[in-house]
Amino acid sequence: MRTAFCLVGLLAAWTAVTTGQAAATTLTDSQIFSQFNAVIFDDFSASSEVEGRVAVGGNLTSGTNVAIKPGLPTSSFGALSVYGSVTDSGTINVDNGGSVAIAGSNSASINLNNGGSAFVGGSNSGTLTASGGAGNLTVIGTNSGALSLASGGSVYVGNGNTGTIQLNGGSLTYAGSQGSVTNINGGTMTQVASPNPAAPTSTLGSFATTFQTPLTQLSTQLSGVAANSTASSLSGAVTFNATPNSSGVAVFNINSSLLSGASSVAINLDGATSVIINVNVDSCSTNVCTFAPTANFLNPTDYASAVLWNFVNATNLNFTTEFGGSILAPDATVDNSNSIDGTLVAESDSGSTGELHSYPYTGTFPGSSVPTPEPASLMLIGTGIAGLAAIRRRKVGPGR
Repeated sequence: MRTAFCLVGLLAAWTAVTTGQAAATTLTDSQIFSQFNAVIFDDFSASSEVEGRVAVGGNLTSGTNVAIKPGLPTSSFGALSVYGSVTDSGTINVDNGGSVAIAGSNSASINLNNGGSAFVGGSNSGTLTASGGAGNLTVIGTNSGALSLASGGSVYVGNGNTGTIQLNGGSLTYAGSQGSVTNINGGTMTQVASPNPAAPTSTLGSFATTFQTPLTQLSTQLSGVAANSTASSLSGAVTFNATPNSSGVAVFNINSSLLSGASSVAINLDGATSVIINVNVDSCSTNVCTFAPTANFLNPTDYASAVLWNFVNATNLNFTTEFGGSILAPDATVDNSNSIDGTLVAESDSGSTGELHSYPYTGTFPGSSVPTPEPASLMLIGTGIAGLAAIRRRKVGPGR
């Protein structure tokens, strides 16, 4: 990815959640697809809502609403995990008591509806607001923006406050200048040493290790699985007829030309519980492989949770119609102007206007799945971010 942050010894979690270093657990490929609606290796720019959790390896340059769907699968990750910075100047709403963890700085207005927590590893020039419940707001750097609690909770500022803080019965712990604190309403304020040697810390591990490397390996692994099912085209109507094995797994290996110009796509599961569709983009020029399907997917939500599209070599994907199933495209920049019903895994998102609907892939993956570290607490954010700089997206040619 293009941008990575190295926050040695500064990335902190909440004192109320953990003291000292927390041990990492493991996260399988299946858990990643179950727990996340979007995993973007580099920058993410979207103007429509994401129903589930989001993990961004680079910067969040534009965002709206995340984790809006009640009853998401349990996860030790928050609703929004950004391993770079949030450079958006707009408003991001986080619903259902979800949390936000940002390794770098924040310039957006982030609303934690129904309470929740927000962690900023750098400086904050935006607005962090916890409403509808107690909130926990942490800024490791300088706060020049606004931090607001509506129903108590805690605020931590690690390098001085030149902005505004509203406590409303909550507690403030700060290093450096206190700045403007209003609506205390029975809250407390405590100054600590600057820098604060007692600031709680915990590790997340690198984005590359947790997400990028295993998902890239998964794409390669799936691309080598032999097909046991076939797709056909008749007068522009493409039909995928699954013939699953005894474990309910159906695998298709197709060229993108099969779908180019198609008017409709139908997927017949025929008892399959795991459908892998490996797509080789066969319209490439100088290592640029672009695919822009325009077909109408028939009843996409009926099978979305059972289908995974593996775009093996795609570098650019443009979706203009509702797309059924999760997408694994570790080398691709994605632009969707219509809904995707499933998890999106991609190199980057160039400014999508379509929604991401939470239909987690519930199938299995042919071959082995390698566990990868995840945080042991919802509030954790990693000190291993520096590993991001060493992991780049897969390249096609030599020396890339």
